[in-house]
Amino acid sequence: MENFSDLMENEEAFRFFLELYADLPRQGPGDDRITRHTFGLLTSLPPRPVTIDMGCGSGAQTLELARAGCQITAVDLHQIFLDHLIQRMKKINPEPLITPVCTGMESYSPPTPVDLIWSEGAVYNIGFENGLSLWKNHLKNGGFLVVSEMTWLIQNPPAPVKEFWDREYPSMQTVLDNQKCIEKVGYRWIGSFLLPESAWDAFYAPQKENIARIRMDGSLSPVQEEVLAIIEDEIRIFEEYRGTYGYVFYLMQRVA
Repeated sequence: MENFSDLMENEEAFRFFLELYADLPRQGPGDDRITRHTFGLLTSLPPRPVTIDMGCGSGAQTLELARAGCQITAVDLHQIFLDHLIQRMKKINPEPLITPVCTGMESYSPPTPVDLIWSEGAVYNIGFENGLSLWKNHLKNGGFLVVSEMTWLIQNPPAPVKEFWDREYPSMQTVLDNQKCIEKVGYRWIGSFLLPESAWDAFYAPQKENIARIRMDGSLSPVQEEVLAIIEDEIRIFEEYRGTYGYVFYLMQRVA
């Protein structure tokens, strides 16, 4: 089986993947309560912080930040995800202060520095250190950056899980390695904590349901079958090797 990034070079596979994930409540593991809790740790933010949500997807965490009072620019490369966010926004009265922008996380630049940059499960697309370096320039002095990043939780993971993630995300590091990276780039490291396994289970449950439904409908192409097989393999690896890796929230502050 080829790795996921190589498969996504195929136009049919990429379109099928986007349509499959756009219908999910989230495009990665997450939890509204964790988003609220994490935001609440940033006690020196102004009352209505100017915020960028980098790689927002369909915006579950974007809406949660808006409920907390943030004025948000929601950045994502894929319009299909932003369309779902816009539909969610229209169901809320009054409509939240969110401006969707369809562009890459590495290319978006705000007109003026902002109070907060938030990114759940997305910085891996451009690289952890690269994202931190680029986004530092978009923050005010004293502004905050919060990212969740796939992280090794043990030093020597079992061979099957190591081999899988060496194919899919070879630059994954430990918490200590990422903390060193944060300080190297020039942030003040505030703290980090692990996203609970329940958030992964909640993320994978609708995927399993979608895959079962799609297979029952039949008429899948070989490329579509390969996409589903890779997704199922990822779910299997997580369920068999719980506690060896996970998403860790990293909180940091730009200092003068």
